[in-house]
This record gives sequence, C-alpha cells and structure tokens, in this order.
Amino acid sequence: MRKKALILFLFIVIASCKKEEQLEREPPRDVGEQAIADDNAIIDYLRTHTYNYEVFQENSLPFSTPIEIDSIRADNQEKTPLIDLVEKRQIDIRTIEGNDVPHTLYYLVTREGSGAQPAAVDSTFVVYEGSLLNGTVFDQIQTPIWFDLLRSIRGFREGMTALKAGTYTINTDNTVNYKDFGQGVFFIPSGMGYFSSAQGSIPAYSPLVFKVSLYTMNESDHDFDGILTKNEYDNDNDGIPDDSDEDGVPDYLDND
Repeated sequence: MRKKALILFLFIVIASCKKEEQLEREPPRDVGEQAIADDNAIIDYLRTHTYNYEVFQENSLPFSTPIEIDSIRADNQEKTPLIDLVEKRQIDIRTIEGNDVPHTLYYLVTREGSGAQPAAVDSTFVVYEGSLLNGTVFDQIQTPIWFDLLRSIRGFREGMTALKAGTYTINTDNTVNYKDFGQGVFFIPSGMGYFSSAQGSIPAYSPLVFKVSLYTMNESDHDFDGILTKNEYDNDNDGIPDDSDEDGVPDYLDND
C-alpha cells in the first residue's frame, strides 16, 4: 500500500513539474496582437470610468489634491467619461525581431504645472500610485522621492513628459512647500510596461494605470560629460539607447 501511495505521489510531482515547465516554456504572445487587445481593454476602461475633475477646475488647489477615479454608475452617469478627457500618443515599440509595433499611450493631465517639463530620461521628484485596470494597487509612494526615469518602464517615462514641475519654498525649519506642480494619470499598454513578465502582483500582459504628481525635476547627465542625457540617449527615436561609436557602451554612459 505504501509503495502504491509513493508511486502515486511521485506521479503527481512529476506531472506538476511538467505542467510548470510547459507554462514556463509558453512562447510570448504576438506583440501586435497584444497591443490591440490592450488598447481595447484600456478604451473600455476609459469609457466606463471618470474622475473628480470638478475639484481640479477650481482656481486655487490645495497642496495635496488626490486624483480619484471612479466607475460610471446610475448615480453619476451625467459625468464625463475618461475617454472624452484623455489625450493619446502613438509610440512604436521595437520587438526583438527588429519590427516596430505601434502602441497607444493614453494620458490625462489634471493639473498642468508651471515649471520645467522633463524629458523621458531626466530625474524627477514624484509621488505616484500604480494599479491594474481592476483597481488593484501594486505600488504606491506617498512621500516624494527622486526617481531616475531611465529606471522606469517605457510608458511611465513617456507619460512624464506630459507634466510640468511646480515651484517650492523652503521654510525656516527646512521643510519645503510645493505648489503649482503637475499631476496626471497614464494608461499604459503592457507592451510599454512588463509585457510577458509577471512582476509581483502584476500579472503578465497587464495594462497599467499610474497616478503621478511631479513636484520638481533635474535634467540628467548620466556620464557627467557635459552633454545632457536627452541629447545622447535616443536621437533616432527607436526607443533604444544610441551607441554612435559602436563600442558597446551607450552614448549616455560613455564619457569619452
């Protein structure tokens, strides 16, 4: 009896391992097909959700004004859906095969900001919240941090270029007051996010939603060669760091 039980246990373990191995070996989805599926999912979300735009239409906004996204229901059906409020930008994503596949980034600027506008490679002082289309929050930073945009996903980097920084004053106790800063929301297809790679509580092939406040920013010069990173990183606009001397080191990290 014990022998039969042991054989059955080993069979289950082997079958389970083979199933996991098959899942691991599942080829990535077609990038173009997934871009279309993500776009449809995002559009459906934008048609069925709205946000607290009434608050952002006031002349004087308090320091902390949260962006609150809500589904459209019978009790708020008169509100304007996000699909009528967002802007969009088409960005080509180059696949490993060398093909450029168009993706649509949707973004909403709720407060424009009054200062400098970052490039997609700059350093930004931000708070943000990242969530899935079903509302699940996977990341949240409530205390401002300096964030190098080159460490972020493509959709976040590109979305940040739609915002402007604000102004600030330093108090006698060395605390800082920020005002007139930019705020917005980015709706990112998975091809501009993590695509087939699951990340923690983010499943593979997940479109992402980021609410962001941009307090201030600095232009970056990653290799300290006196040339700003935005002028060295991607001059041919293919999304891939330039390497003009073909020495294997991207221009923005190559100080020679």
